[in-house]
Amino acid sequence: MQRNFVIAVAAVLMAWGCSTNKNVLLDEFKEVGTEKWSWNDARTFTFTVTEADYLYNLDCSLRITGNYKYSNIWLIYQLEGPEGSTKQQFQITLSDNTGKWLGKGNNNLISYKQNMVSGLKLKPGKYTLKFNQNMRDENLEAVSDIGLKVYKGSRIF
Repeated sequence: MQRNFVIAVAAVLMAWGCSTNKNVLLDEFKEVGTEKWSWNDARTFTFTVTEADYLYNLDCSLRITGNYKYSNIWLIYQLEGPEGSTKQQFQITLSDNTGKWLGKGNNNLISYKQNMVSGLKLKPGKYTLKFNQNMRDENLEAVSDIGLKVYKGSRIF
């Protein structure tokens, strides 16, 4: 009896894990390199939407080193797809007023994750999203990686 219960729980957990992954269209990082990230040096991500009956969410992930000299970062994303193009600027706050990093990790690598867009209606097709840094420094130092996660939200009825 106890063995059957353990098997049933394992099966439910496996099914839940698999179904959760089906909601993620893209979860990827691109290396920036900690030397310098130029204003015009975009990091590009591509994903495909096959179902129009969902709203979609887009999260930005960022990894910096402890040598990053600002308390925030301004980024621009440009999303291109079947319906045209949209461009937005957004900010990620990286430290508090005392200079303490708000992300996870240590001074070698600090990770952040922030929602950029929630409840976005997308038509089926191929999409490209480009990130550019939009800081004062034309060549920004100490940014290691930038990532994009695209996943299904609620179903449209």
